Amino acid sequence: MDLAAFFRNEGVDVFSRVGIEALPDADRASVLQFFPAARSVIVFGKEVPVPVYRMLPGEKTQQMLRIAESLDNAAARLAGCLDAEHIPSLPIPLYLPVRIVDGKVQGVVRLKHIAAAGGLGEIGKNTVLLNRRFGPRLLLSGVVTGAPAQGAGKRAGTSGAPLCTGCGACVRACPEGAIGPDGVDAFRCRTVRAWVPPPVVPVVKWLLRRQLLLRGMAPLAPLIARTATIRCSLCVTGCPAFPGVEGER
Repeated sequence: MDLAAFFRNEGVDVFSRVGIEALPDADRASVLQFFPAARSVIVFGKEVPVPVYRMLPGEKTQQMLRIAESLDNAAARLAGCLDAEHIPSLPIPLYLPVRIVDGKVQGVVRLKHIAAAGGLGEIGKNTVLLNRRFGPRLLLSGVVTGAPAQGAGKRAGTSGAPLCTGCGACVRACPEGAIGPDGVDAFRCRTVRAWVPPPVVPVVKWLLRRQLLLRGMAPLAPLIARTATIRCSLCVTGCPAFPGVEGER
């Protein structure tokens, strides 16, 4: 399959195909648990334009959801195309399930880390993927496949000086102190706290550890997401790499 042509038609900005042998041990184990027949992961992303972050929270949320859901639809179409070529494939879900690892919330497959392993950027102090062209403004999706990785994807952001200098601007920008030396505490994030106030965090963590329950709730996740609002993006806009090398457009 011509991935470059497929993603060009889908309006995808960057992509890479990563063999599971190139993944860190923890991510390889997660991918194989998600899809035991996995031999590679196709990870891809679209830019969130700089002006979107300047919008009012409701408008910003709708624009980001539109981009995220277009990626989700592209993942479903890609998996369908690969299946038609007798390559077993499974799109990585946009919303649920997620899981708790070492007290931190993360996706069932860590797309940011897989993208970094595939040369699409590096993980910043705010745990966001930093891409050389788009800074921290990429939304990601992916498909796990049963075919090995052959050839390279569009590996944007692999050369040059490190994108994350450890300056701590994202840490200082967070009004709730959610970014610490061990990563991001999602339950301290202003956006998450609006939906999960501190008294109910233990209950939510208990629910997130019940994967069967989460899979049952997965069809409802898009409906819930559409009623949510991204209240704060300061950890992204406060990053010196925010505009990307091409500047604001």
